[in-house]
Amino acid sequence: MSMRKLQILAAFLLILVACEDREPDPVVIPNWLESRIAELEESACPGCTITRYTYEEEFYYHVYCNYWSCSDCEIYHYDGTEVDWEIMDKADFMQNKTRPQVLWECGFEDSGE
Repeated sequence: MSMRKLQILAAFLLILVACEDREPDPVVIPNWLESRIAELEESACPGCTITRYTYEEEFYYHVYCNYWSCSDCEIYHYDGTEVDWEIMDKADFMQNKTRPQVLWECGFEDSGE
């Protein structure tokens, strides 16, 4: 009977540890992206967002404004270099990018305010 109690206690402790509140790592906007944000803010940035994605274990940053004619014309590698679709498979990227996280947005104020 003592072994049964030990197993129940171990299971309880395992569940307790597995369910603990975990704070996600704070999202940091890379330094190279700060200048792009400043440019967008100077233009009143109507409907602009910067979203970070993960693809093949690396971060990618998608800069987009609603008034642009292309939806994927500004996508950058983690180091700030622009993605070259001649080298990288665009269809695979679009299908397999994961963990979208909006890092910054501007120009989405309600018209009623």
